[in-house]
Amino acid sequence: MRGGAIRYTALTITSRDAQEQYPTRRDMVNVADPLMGEAYDTLVRAFGANVAWVLGHLAILAVLATLISVMRNWSKISEGAQLSRSHALDAFAIVLFTAIQTHYFSTTLAWPLSQAALIAASSTLSLRWCVNVLN
Repeated sequence: MRGGAIRYTALTITSRDAQEQYPTRRDMVNVADPLMGEAYDTLVRAFGANVAWVLGHLAILAVLATLISVMRNWSKISEGAQLSRSHALDAFAIVLFTAIQTHYFSTTLAWPLSQAALIAASSTLSLRWCVNVLN
């Protein structure tokens, strides 16, 4: 082994073949990172990159499966919960006002997105409570 000669053993070749056979995290598409944002970074710090990749994509699939299930069974859900047009309008207004405030807080005031969304949601729900209770 003089002169910098490289010696390959069967174990090295086997592990190299295994690495070439299975794609690494860099080779795979990572949809979870941009969609989950800081939550994905927390998963990476807690479990490592490979486990976070799996858990992040499983979480996205779970959300998509839930949304598809709700869309398919919407008539049963709305009848069972006795949802009316006024409930839908109220929910739409809450989401709209929260989104507008979140955008304002995060862009104009340069607050972090998670804090901006939390404050926007709490102030919108507080305003809704004031309108419903005090009227």
